[in-house]
Amino acid sequence: MSFEEVLKLPFEIQLVLAAGYLAYRVAVTGLDRAHKTTDVVFQVLAYGLVAYVAYDILSLKAHVGIAMAVAVFAAIAAAGLWRGVARRWFVKMARGARVTRENFYPSTWSHIIHEPNDWAYVSVVTVDGMTYESDLAVVPIGVPYDPLDVDVDGNIAIYVTRTISRKGTITDHGVEGVLDNCGRAHLTYVPASRIKAITVSLATDLSPPTGASTEEEEAARPASSASPGSQIVED
Repeated sequence: MSFEEVLKLPFEIQLVLAAGYLAYRVAVTGLDRAHKTTDVVFQVLAYGLVAYVAYDILSLKAHVGIAMAVAVFAAIAAAGLWRGVARRWFVKMARGARVTRENFYPSTWSHIIHEPNDWAYVSVVTVDGMTYESDLAVVPIGVPYDPLDVDVDGNIAIYVTRTISRKGTITDHGVEGVLDNCGRAHLTYVPASRIKAITVSLATDLSPPTGASTEEEEAARPASSASPGSQIVED
């Protein structure tokens, strides 16, 4: 169907398609790589139906422009509710019922980067044995790409605060490695093809189990080693 043919469709159908597609983009941004045509069509129609119902109700009492705007907002709000709340509830219920252990994301890495967890520390080990680490608490607020940049393909860019060479030599760069005296921020990009493993340490409110290592022992432990609460991706 051409664009001209779409413009000839009844206004209500145009509203369903436009609002539905906008809502669809909100619901699946970053998660749609594996979507087939049927996935797109039916999700657009589902969110478009929300917009149509809202418009049908409001058009009886409000100006058509206001009704249309509210209808589009209703579809987008429904998509945001699914993305932010209902999706996680559905996954939790499916796992709780032992229906599946699937995370319903295109990949485990996609799941890690799209969940709203607080990242505290990132360690990237490359195929040549170098380790690049970023203590996100050290990264100054307001630097470009604050505090790091990732994508679903596994590429990552971090502000390096510590490196470990192939021979095990540890170099602490601290905040000086992020922001120099001239105010220039230094971002290190590591392509997925060069990455062997990524460790992400997540900030939690959990208490360490009985017998866990002390704070002094944790401070002495290389940050590149995996710890409870970390998530690791390997090639």
